[in-house]
Amino acid sequence: MKRSRLIAYSVLLSFLGLNACSVDRPIPSSDLPKFEQKLVVNSSLDNLNPMSIKISNSAGAYTDDLPQNYEQVQVSLRRANSSIDIPLVYNQFEEAFVASSPATPGVTYDLMVTDMANGMPAVNARCVLPEEVLNKQIGYIEGGGIDMEGLTSDLLTLKWTDIAGANYYIVHFYYYSETANLFIPFDFELNDPTLSDPKTVKLSSGGYLFDDGLFNGQEKTLTVVPPGGLVAGNTGPKYLIELRSVTDDYYRYHTTLQQYKDQDGVQQTGPFGSAIIVHSNVNNGLGAFISSTLESDTIR
Repeated sequence: MKRSRLIAYSVLLSFLGLNACSVDRPIPSSDLPKFEQKLVVNSSLDNLNPMSIKISNSAGAYTDDLPQNYEQVQVSLRRANSSIDIPLVYNQFEEAFVASSPATPGVTYDLMVTDMANGMPAVNARCVLPEEVLNKQIGYIEGGGIDMEGLTSDLLTLKWTDIAGANYYIVHFYYYSETANLFIPFDFELNDPTLSDPKTVKLSSGGYLFDDGLFNGQEKTLTVVPPGGLVAGNTGPKYLIELRSVTDDYYRYHTTLQQYKDQDGVQQTGPFGSAIIVHSNVNNGLGAFISSTLESDTIR
């Protein structure tokens, strides 16, 4: 019985790839799935920046190829139910097709991209810019809070009214560094149930991406205390508060993208790594055509 258990354990180790004598064997090219090159769209519209659309081609997962910027396309961007294209000019510096104006809150945009050189399938996508949030207010009380170290610091508040239904937001809190001449995100105690919710994603930019599941259709207030002394001696701007209302596609894209970044090391460990598929809303192609409405306030 003991010998049988040892044999079974040895077989299990071999199956898990823990046997020191195991050898990695390349997969024959004939066994790999057929790769079909597709157009890739990368565009995030908002109400402040001129509309910009980047196009590239996809690359095979089992090759050393990398996606490349792709200009040999015809790009059509229109308001929904309109037959008139929004003028776009290719910007060599940005490597993108750029309009002269930003998108408008509440407006739906349709995108069509046609390959003019290599016969890749035409792609299309749609997004609608969210309306501005209701009754947004910010508050600032100098020395009105206690930071994570127990020191007196400033108190920042952000308040708005959520509309009933599924809504999604990103919030950023920055302090202004006069030395670096930059607004920089800071850490603070997550004493709000929404920001500390397991579904909430902390982005690499320092912002928090969340849904309205805990305050649907209600007034929402976020209270934040930055580390004490961050803006001591500032003669101009002190803080910047940004609230971005985003679409479902924006939420799903950035949530899965952040999960992919967080799990990238795990995914390199082989068949037991968790594969994360980044959300795409581009028909017949890849990428994201997403939108958001940004409102920002500087505290001086």
